[in-house]
Amino acid sequence: MRPSHQSLLLSLLVFLFLAACADSSERETQPKGTYPLHPSLRSFYEQLGGRARLGPAISPPLERGEKIYQYTTAVLLEYDRQTGQAQLAPLGYELGVRARPELNGGPIPPAQVERVKIFPLFAKVYAEMGGESVVGFPLSEARYNERLGRYEQYFERAGFYLLEEDPSQTVYLLAYGAWKCRQSCPYPVAEDSRIDLPSLRVEPIVAFVSRHGVEFTGFALSEPYLTEDKLVEQIFENLVIVFNPEHPEQVGLRPLPQLLGIPADPLEPPQTLPEYIWVSVEREQGFLVPKRFWEYLQAHGGLELSGPPQTRAHELSAGRQRQCFIKFCVEDQVDLYGIPVVRLSRLGEEYRKRKFKESGGAEKTWERPQITLRTWETQPLLASGQTQIIGVGVYSGAQPLSSVVPELILSYPDGKEERITLPPTDSQGKTQIALPPVEAENGTLISYRVCVQDRQNRRFCVRDSFLIWQEGMAIRNLLHLPVIYRGADRAYQVFLPFISR
Repeated sequence: MRPSHQSLLLSLLVFLFLAACADSSERETQPKGTYPLHPSLRSFYEQLGGRARLGPAISPPLERGEKIYQYTTAVLLEYDRQTGQAQLAPLGYELGVRARPELNGGPIPPAQVERVKIFPLFAKVYAEMGGESVVGFPLSEARYNERLGRYEQYFERAGFYLLEEDPSQTVYLLAYGAWKCRQSCPYPVAEDSRIDLPSLRVEPIVAFVSRHGVEFTGFALSEPYLTEDKLVEQIFENLVIVFNPEHPEQVGLRPLPQLLGIPADPLEPPQTLPEYIWVSVEREQGFLVPKRFWEYLQAHGGLELSGPPQTRAHELSAGRQRQCFIKFCVEDQVDLYGIPVVRLSRLGEEYRKRKFKESGGAEKTWERPQITLRTWETQPLLASGQTQIIGVGVYSGAQPLSSVVPELILSYPDGKEERITLPPTDSQGKTQIALPPVEAENGTLISYRVCVQDRQNRRFCVRDSFLIWQEGMAIRNLLHLPVIYRGADRAYQVFLPFISR
């Protein structure tokens, strides 16, 4: 071998050795629970502020079809190979914090953007990150989180906060990514950045909040729980929602002022005053209601929801009044933008403290025990054209239920649904069915529901899915991506009636 070739080979070996050492060193210095960022996401990540703003990558890169995803503590990064564009996934829609009723159900029309204002202290960072094209529209107005001592605002793709006692008024990002990835991403996040929101998961309550908006109800202060009078209750900042689990279509409100000991005023004779509306309560007697309060009530269910007034309009301070109705109180407030607004009084926290003090601690989270469904597929990852077998187990507690006939509702990517009746369950509470071969593009998620009815004709459903995937993909990586695919390993789950029909 020529000396020059020997020298070249020696140089190459030295380079490979040093590269291997560097790679080993990088792995050793990689903080536990974090991962190297995918090269296609790196430029976008740095453009938005990098680790200092978005936090470290807390999942490996995850591929689905033409897209690559990766979680950081603050966001879910998404890269489209076809377009060569990176963006933030819209995790904010899953938080249940949409301020206005008309904002529920998808992207906000541009004409409505002005209705939800961006907090001035967040506006600079919002602009630096790319504004609405990157961060999305605001889903909530800015609010003060008393429990964590911070001001916060939620957007479609990221959330902002700053600490009340921070003299520098530094704006940080809420931990959207860590909240969504949950136990699949065990990297510890700063306590100040955590998402502090009880879940909205009981369908009748979700429907009520969606209909009226979180600006009206306030944020949730508790999980749903079962009360001593066998009702399901959830506490919000401004009111308390309740329903009978035997009749979940009948959602109501607790009489919060009465439960908190706010005294009713003596009824007054009919009167007429400018800027007031007379409301008769009993035998032509009643109260004057400020016109601005009346208009607010009419926009949120009217007296049918609030009940009649129980007090006159009391002065809180110069130019500010409060008046209580059966279900809640209405008052003048000044929002964080310095604008006078009419809102419900925040009575929920006082009710929560009294309620849990009387019960000796937090109420037990409510779950329906009657029907438990378990679903499985023979192939969680299925090649296009192959046959899928769906299995179902039906139980009451730990007891299998035989002779139950489940219904399977398949949802295809084009929006079509197919309903299939499964064979009755056997003595072990199990049944299964082979589906016709599914023809779909690689990366297509096929979702389905399995529903059963109990003897009282109450409907119980469980949602699940399987992925059309031609090539190999590690299941452990899929578990990091619940927004796209939940993973193949499911445990028993209890589902509520009327979740889906």
